[in-house]
Amino acid sequence: MAKRKSVDRQDAYAKITGKAKYVNDLFFPGMLYVQTVRIPVAHARIKKIDGTEALQLNGVVGVFTAQDVPGINQRPKDRPVLAAHETKYAGDGVAIVVAETKEQAILGAKLVRIDFEELPYVMNPEDALKEGAPILHGETNFAASHQAIKGNVEAGFVEADLIIEREYTTQRAMHSAIEPDGAIAIPEANGILLYCPGKGPFNIKRAVASHCGLHENQVRVIQPALGGVFGGKDSDINVIGARVTMAAMLTNRPCKMIWSREEVLEEGTKRHPFKLHYKVGAKRDGKITAMEINGLADVGAYLTKSAATVWRATVEATGPYNIENIFTRIEGAFTNNTVSDAVRGFGSPQVDFASESLMNELAKELGLDPLKIRRINGFTEGSITATGQKLECVNLMACLDKLEETFPVNKKPSDVPVGKVRGRGISCIFRGEAMGAGFKEKDAAAVNFNVEKDGTIVVYSGITEQGQGGSNVVLQIISETMGVNIENIKMSPLDTAYVIDSGATVGSRGTITSGNAALVAANDAKMRIATVLAEMWKVNPEMIIFLDNRVFIEDQTHCLSFKDAVNLCYTVIPGVYGHGWWSLPPVWWDFDSNSGETYASFNYGACGAEVEIDLVSGKVEVTEVVAIHDVGRIINEEEAKAQIAGGVSMALGLALSETIATKNGRLVTTNFDKYLLQTIMDSPNITAIPLEAQPANNPLGVKGVSESSTATVSPAVFNAIENALGIRLRNLPADLESVLAAIETSERLGYLKGGGIHE
Repeated sequence: MAKRKSVDRQDAYAKITGKAKYVNDLFFPGMLYVQTVRIPVAHARIKKIDGTEALQLNGVVGVFTAQDVPGINQRPKDRPVLAAHETKYAGDGVAIVVAETKEQAILGAKLVRIDFEELPYVMNPEDALKEGAPILHGETNFAASHQAIKGNVEAGFVEADLIIEREYTTQRAMHSAIEPDGAIAIPEANGILLYCPGKGPFNIKRAVASHCGLHENQVRVIQPALGGVFGGKDSDINVIGARVTMAAMLTNRPCKMIWSREEVLEEGTKRHPFKLHYKVGAKRDGKITAMEINGLADVGAYLTKSAATVWRATVEATGPYNIENIFTRIEGAFTNNTVSDAVRGFGSPQVDFASESLMNELAKELGLDPLKIRRINGFTEGSITATGQKLECVNLMACLDKLEETFPVNKKPSDVPVGKVRGRGISCIFRGEAMGAGFKEKDAAAVNFNVEKDGTIVVYSGITEQGQGGSNVVLQIISETMGVNIENIKMSPLDTAYVIDSGATVGSRGTITSGNAALVAANDAKMRIATVLAEMWKVNPEMIIFLDNRVFIEDQTHCLSFKDAVNLCYTVIPGVYGHGWWSLPPVWWDFDSNSGETYASFNYGACGAEVEIDLVSGKVEVTEVVAIHDVGRIINEEEAKAQIAGGVSMALGLALSETIATKNGRLVTTNFDKYLLQTIMDSPNITAIPLEAQPANNPLGVKGVSESSTATVSPAVFNAIENALGIRLRNLPADLESVLAAIETSERLGYLKGGGIHE
């Protein structure tokens, strides 16, 4: 299958004209509005909730608490629909107010009186694991722990000529989708219809059924247009879905909840902050002999997907390097902070920031070029990972070759403005694709389609289209395989009543799973048509060609339009359709040996960044980014480039400005006015390069790219900052205060000698 440079997105017209319907665009007769009530402290015991005053307000229909939850309110250590006896962070919902208008619901929520006792709280994961700390769950704040052990790390350090130790920290950050979380629940004759924008509609369905005491076949989820996800709309949307469903069941009317931006900050999940301590030993020639890593993640108030996040971080913490002796242990601790959960990258950006910063620090200590030390130690075909997995389709060196070609790291600056300095930095990564052995579910997807009598095709896929162009890839694969114009193929809206559960759109698994399922479905339909025509034409089915909206044999003695071929089939068989199901190969993890085949495949990437630093303000401007990612086989080049560029844009905020601040157990960052997102004015010159080095080991030969593109940027930026200032920053983000402090240190040590790249 040849790569295609561009195919028009079918959802583009509706989105740019405003015709796309997001959940907040939907209204239903008799609809009520739901507002959450919260206790504004980090940790509290609930004594009494009194909704009397709220119920007297005109328009308020009901005030409901945890006692009204119809099903399982909370599973151990995980988020409740509504806190019953104790709140564990300031975002915990304790009640919902249901009213005729949104304004009445908001006012009613303010009138709910809560008698509570404020409890001691803990905000630091290190303090949380100390004796005497306030306990959030059970008998300890210990939440998760994973290890990866290979060889003998102590023996490896004995072999080393040089040993260095460094500590890195990453911050709490959020998804920042333009669309806040929300849902609408509508009572039906025997269940609930839920309009809910989320990355895993069947996960929502299961969660809502469990929380609301329903069978799964009583919950139907329809996905409206999605205004951004980036790892979000996960556990948050499950909670919102359960709250509106509960309200709809208790009032027997449609119910709607849309979070305000402040609520997204207050209750919504965030990226896990990590503290990572690295110890590395190496020979004078740059060969690493041992690496020891100890890490601690802030899980926040509830577990959600933290165990899997910590596991992925553990698997990837050593970076894409051949190291014979490894010991990695990363733990997670409960705190009274906002809940940590999946954010684009899912544990990779934190450890990639640390390991790639470390590689530059090691190169500096050894007097080696940063690119050379990566080539000396980098993975090649057949390399063995920290978990003992033998690698195939390893394209790291191809990424580094392309980086060296397109981004000369030692290029000297020209025309540097007075009062500014410039520097260049690089990084590289490997990242496991799809869900991996950290999840128990089978990693598979299904795509089905019907061919109508006029030759058009309607496709049904369970993979969520969240802006990444995944639906278009499915249509493109069917179009090219069936030889039918893509304009004649339509993706049906995602409705759990009609599509097959294909898992969530996570882990950069969309194209791998649904793309290969679409290929299976298209070949299934082709064989159905070819079998009918082959019998009529007295030829082998394999001789029949599908191309340019025609079905024919090579010598053209038999040729039909695709539409006529389909109509002919309808006279012989009951229908023309394709069914495709495809699964990634099995993976496994052994907790006793701390080893395993963690992911069916890995992708690789390399990044170069140039920065310009204002020596007066401390502002870091990223002027250029070259992002190279191994995508296996390119299906749609423009979509692949867009995914890489989008990942870079998001990662720049992680590198330079974004952070969630807290004080006395409460968020200080309450809206975008204090959460400093990068804007189009901050966007550098981004060169996105999807690299087609060799096909991956699946029928389409494809790899994912969405999440890996967020993981390479921050270390490349920080390496560039050190290149410019001569001083290493080890804590994300590189905000004005951090950089100004580094400038003062650099000047004091005599590193800064005027404009230009520090040498």
